[in-house]
Amino acid sequence: MKKLSLILMLALACFSQAIAQDNSEPIAVEGGYVKGVAADAAGITVWKGIPFAAPPVGELRWKAPQPVKPWLGIRICDKFAARPMQRMAINKPAYQTWDQPDNYASEDCLYLNVWAPTQKPEKPMPVMVWIFGGGFHLGSTDAAIYRGEPFVKNGVIFVSVPYRLGVFGYFAHPELSKESGHGSGNYASYDQLAGIKWVKENIAKFGGDPNNITVFGQSAGSRSTQVLMSSKLSEGMFQRAIPMSGCAIREDAHCLPLADNEKQGVEFMKAIGCKNLKELRALSEVELQEAYSKSKFWGKFRPAIDGYFLTEDTNDAALSGNYLNIDYMIGYTKDDVPAANFPKSIGAWVENHLKHGFKAPYVYRFDHALPGGDMNGMAKDVFGATGAIHSCELGYVFNQVATMNRPVTPADYELADRTIKYWTNFAKYGNPNGATGNDWAPYTQANKNTFIIDAK
Repeated sequence: MKKLSLILMLALACFSQAIAQDNSEPIAVEGGYVKGVAADAAGITVWKGIPFAAPPVGELRWKAPQPVKPWLGIRICDKFAARPMQRMAINKPAYQTWDQPDNYASEDCLYLNVWAPTQKPEKPMPVMVWIFGGGFHLGSTDAAIYRGEPFVKNGVIFVSVPYRLGVFGYFAHPELSKESGHGSGNYASYDQLAGIKWVKENIAKFGGDPNNITVFGQSAGSRSTQVLMSSKLSEGMFQRAIPMSGCAIREDAHCLPLADNEKQGVEFMKAIGCKNLKELRALSEVELQEAYSKSKFWGKFRPAIDGYFLTEDTNDAALSGNYLNIDYMIGYTKDDVPAANFPKSIGAWVENHLKHGFKAPYVYRFDHALPGGDMNGMAKDVFGATGAIHSCELGYVFNQVATMNRPVTPADYELADRTIKYWTNFAKYGNPNGATGNDWAPYTQANKNTFIIDAK
């Protein structure tokens, strides 16, 4: 018996050593063991669909994410989970067809994805956490463009975090505020923070550095990042941020006060014929999404001042300096959303940032238009712009120009190689130049530098 016990102990020790060195073996995370699969690139493992919270369904609809439910055995993470519930009909804007998801939608959507080297590094790697955009009511982590292999090739572990959208993610109501004891709405923001918290607590087991986390997001993902930056609940959770085409001091992007958001929720409930929260929770996810999609409220539920996660408008937080004092890289595309006026609104954010004595940020403008021009019969994009339009940088930041349904050239591939290096260098060093470069100067009062990113 003693001999058998010794053999068993030696076997477990060898198994534990394999787990410690090789990401192809099962890894113990919150909830149980997960096993990844080989990614498209050699030497990289991907874990698709790791639960980071309990499914937000039934009585957990419109509650902050709850602890993940433990599972037995080893969970094989080889498929993306469902994308967050959303209106499907407009998921493919005509001006851009290469970043769309290919999975089904469900309210049960709180599963993140990790890309890391199969052979664990001797030194913990920086981590980048992606928050997708989509106007707070569209989007997912399973889109072909949002793959993490290029980041791992550039020395960074990549994690994509989903969040509830639209009426599922931002609905507020007096009954919900009473139920929680501290306001309502912003469940999507709680999801995002829960994902980041999971990363901080578990990523070391994948070879990542929990003390070197960069959060980055584009469009609604950028504004989500600004909400996270402006929340006291985020303190110590990440060290760097890259808000892309969203974060700013914007006159077109104010957060609703709790009372106004609750009033909107009351009106929505009445409009779809529900008398109370119980009836609203009794609706199936499809019934609720269809009612929301057909209502005048579609697209109106978004981050708000709930009094707990967010205690003031993000514009006011920026003006008063009530946000995280961390490393920032911030920017926009040359012909970005006209109403946002990013040269002015991001410029105001940066100037104010410096007035509070925060570390000088790195500011960029992405000037390269999508190759092929107007390929979809549209003279303008959905925001009324042409040229280097909103979202055109994504294929380059993710080094995924090969997924574009466009006539890419060697110049596009070179630009993508260079762009992802700026992003990953910033994650590694807090400096897009890397450890030794100096081409991209930070934005200071003496040198108001906006770095232009374009094809050579």
